[in-house]
Amino acid sequence: MVHPLGLDRTARRTRRTRTPVRLQRPPLHPRPAHQVPRGPHPRRGPAPRPQVTGLLRDAGRTTGVRVTGPDRERELPARLVVGADGKDSAVAKLAGIPERRYENGRFGYLAHFRDLPLPGGIGQAWFLEPDMAYSFPTDDGVTVLAVLPDKKHLPAFREDLEGSFHAFVRALPEAPPIDSARRVSKFIGTVDYPLITRDPTAPGIALVGDAALTGDPLWGVGCGWALQTAQWLAEAVAPAATGRGDLDRALAAYGRTHRRRLRPHQQLAVDYARSRPFNPGERLMFSAAARDAAAARHMYLFASRLIGPLGFLNPRSVARAAAVNLRHRLRGPAPADAPAAGRPAR
Repeated sequence: MVHPLGLDRTARRTRRTRTPVRLQRPPLHPRPAHQVPRGPHPRRGPAPRPQVTGLLRDAGRTTGVRVTGPDRERELPARLVVGADGKDSAVAKLAGIPERRYENGRFGYLAHFRDLPLPGGIGQAWFLEPDMAYSFPTDDGVTVLAVLPDKKHLPAFREDLEGSFHAFVRALPEAPPIDSARRVSKFIGTVDYPLITRDPTAPGIALVGDAALTGDPLWGVGCGWALQTAQWLAEAVAPAATGRGDLDRALAAYGRTHRRRLRPHQQLAVDYARSRPFNPGERLMFSAAARDAAAARHMYLFASRLIGPLGFLNPRSVARAAAVNLRHRLRGPAPADAPAAGRPAR
């Protein structure tokens, strides 16, 4: 992790059993063989997917969906409708589930590169207050670079996308060698990506993933939260789905778990999406993580969403972070030819 306050070299020595993994999308969902058109003139591109165009209702409860395909419309009754249809969820809109939208003060672009080695073969993150950047190794020897500047830079950035992207990366402390790398993808970007919070349940409906909670791409939680919320939902409703429990109580239990485990993280993300510098608490904890192995482990647990904000900011950890930073100040700056472990070379 790289930050203006220091380079987290200690994090390289604090790997735990849960190692983050980043995969490109094609290996995650290759096209099933039975969907590949056969014959002398195969149809190009995937077949149109059915779209949810309505909900079946009975006494204020959702009892199924109406879907429209390329050739007909069908009604599909169901005891439970699961909306796993992304941030612009049609299921949520058709059900009238309230949502709260929050502006994102940053835009972002990423691209995939070959011949781009990373120190120690692990990912890096730059917190530039308020701009951000990431580099992550992925599968098949490919590295992804992402930049997330403040929106005030967007007009100039768009004038020369490739040049602006390269210039941004070159200016990073201990920057990856982008000029010697080979780009193997187009630039993928988003210039307006609001954060969205919805109630995860309604009578006969459950929302998972981005349909329930759309986070800031800056934190890279989308796929993880999608899988996690799907697991929570399955565990909550499995007894009711097999006739051994009450579905409404199961949905209520899922909703409580969802709100308790994810809402605090979302609230912090909403605040940081205003594209602001660190507040004093963030500066205290992040700088300590760049200077101390135990603080780095604690930061890892929080960044991996293995602990919540209250666990992250518990009194003992805050006191340790204060002590780490105080010791750092008392020792003074390192000699110019031998940068300290907590400060990147310039």
